[in-house]
Amino acid sequence: MPGLKRILIVEDDDSLRESLEMFLSERGYEVASANSGERGLAMWKRFQPAVIILDIKLPDISGLELLPRIASQDPEAKVIVITAFHDMETTIEAMRLGAYDFVQKPFKAPDLDRVIAKALHIAAATRSHPPVIGREQAPDARRRIIGDTPEMNSIFKTIGLLSRNRATVLITGETGSGKELIARVIHDSSQDKLQPFVTVDCTTLVGNLMESELFGHERGAFTGAVENKKGRLEMAGQGTIFFDEIGELPLLLQAKLLRFLENREFTRVGGTQVQRSQARIVAATNRNLKELAQQGRFRQDLLFRLKVVTIAVPPLRQRTSDLPKLVKYFLQKINQELGLGVDRVERQAMERLAAHDWPGNVRELRNALTKAAMDSRGPVLLAEAVAEALAVSAPEPAASPRLSTLEEVEHQHILYALNENDWNISATARALGISRPTLRKRMAHFSLLRQA
Repeated sequence: MPGLKRILIVEDDDSLRESLEMFLSERGYEVASANSGERGLAMWKRFQPAVIILDIKLPDISGLELLPRIASQDPEAKVIVITAFHDMETTIEAMRLGAYDFVQKPFKAPDLDRVIAKALHIAAATRSHPPVIGREQAPDARRRIIGDTPEMNSIFKTIGLLSRNRATVLITGETGSGKELIARVIHDSSQDKLQPFVTVDCTTLVGNLMESELFGHERGAFTGAVENKKGRLEMAGQGTIFFDEIGELPLLLQAKLLRFLENREFTRVGGTQVQRSQARIVAATNRNLKELAQQGRFRQDLLFRLKVVTIAVPPLRQRTSDLPKLVKYFLQKINQELGLGVDRVERQAMERLAAHDWPGNVRELRNALTKAAMDSRGPVLLAEAVAEALAVSAPEPAASPRLSTLEEVEHQHILYALNENDWNISATARALGISRPTLRKRMAHFSLLRQA
């Protein structure tokens, strides 16, 4: 096993090699050196250094040829490449072949010293922290919720009960807390798990096409409808349709969704044939729907229909005891996806993770671990890399909702009034304070047709 204070210098420039030997010896390191690639390779085998400072341009063999030979025989060796070449291709190739870092000449000795100190820190951390993450495949994320707190166990029990029926489910929780994952596990645990799981992003349902997106349309129903199209409800079949961020659903679609929930029937836009669907409805929101209902921005009757079963997902900061399991799981996934081998966690790194407030919840944790794992450059998740990742991982404040155009507001308001008055033209015109001809004219403009 290499000594943690041993450094090998492979450099053909006598002046630079001697200067580095003197500087590093004064810093307390045990230093050996070679002026060619073959001598460096022989010295490396005898000396077993923890760090190799390797020049690319050597008189007999390129450092880029020597690098993979060292990396294949000693993956834990930290090779710091030094070179006068300043081109992109050389840097990329050196890092691809296994270099720990790449330092361009001319460089200042203290800058190189900092790189060496970090490399040796990784080597020491590798020795002092045994592996805590196996090489086995991580479970499929779509079928796995990580957690062992009473709140999470209660969610597991609820999912078990839901596996026996098609009850409508409302999932509440902060952004990034795992609401869609829970929806997918509900689907995968049901008797209809082989049926489709269809997602509707309610934040994107705007304009005249929103109704078509949900219910589908017939050819010629409106300008641009050149063929029949199935909507999300029809696509879901007997499976699950997941309304993500249901609190953003426009009011006119809230009325139509409510009507569907009441009788499980709908028609395509421009069609007359009644369709039926037994798909399970699962909705999720990070908003307080009760407050939105009090403000007139969400239908109270729709809220009652949606919350047949309610699952409240706790934020990560309220279940930090789950962090070790979550870290292990995500590191397994990150290793698989990025070809890394991070199988240890520095104690101070876990302490930093536990002390964080996690405004972005589990999503933020995964993003932070991905960056920290890449920046750790070795088998140990380093506290320094975690701290840097957390400094940039916090989610940005949510953007203000897009303001509806006046035409969109008019469209929604007329449709809402028609539904409230059971599509009675006279009653709707009186409620809106306009004449019946004007109402009919606006209905034609918006292609508003009563659905059977």
